[in-house]
Amino acid sequence: MTLSAAWILIIKSPKWEESSGVGTADAAQRKGNPKSIYKTHSVHRVAPAAFRVNDYSERHGFIKGVVRAVIHDPGRGAPLAKVQFRDPYRFRVNTEYFLAAEGMYTGQYIYCGAKGTIN
Repeated sequence: MTLSAAWILIIKSPKWEESSGVGTADAAQRKGNPKSIYKTHSVHRVAPAAFRVNDYSERHGFIKGVVRAVIHDPGRGAPLAKVQFRDPYRFRVNTEYFLAAEGMYTGQYIYCGAKGTIN
């Protein structure tokens, strides 16, 4: 076998074709593509779960809320609790989404704040 024939075998071998060469992106680079398989399926998400903003009524007392619904959030292991609070400053109702604790039910009163009781 001549030297040129050996080079042809190396170039045409399947091992040589599988290795990443010029013009191919590795997995870490593909994660930045917005059309990739690595993006989250967040279309049907209900809301981000967060605590209330710590206002004056929570720092110096408590505020009472009512659990209106316990709902499933896709892509999350725990259910969400939809809790409604009366706004202490304006005539309106504020809706917050908390992670539902075990035993939480609709119609239950929740007390948020420094002096709130735990049921």
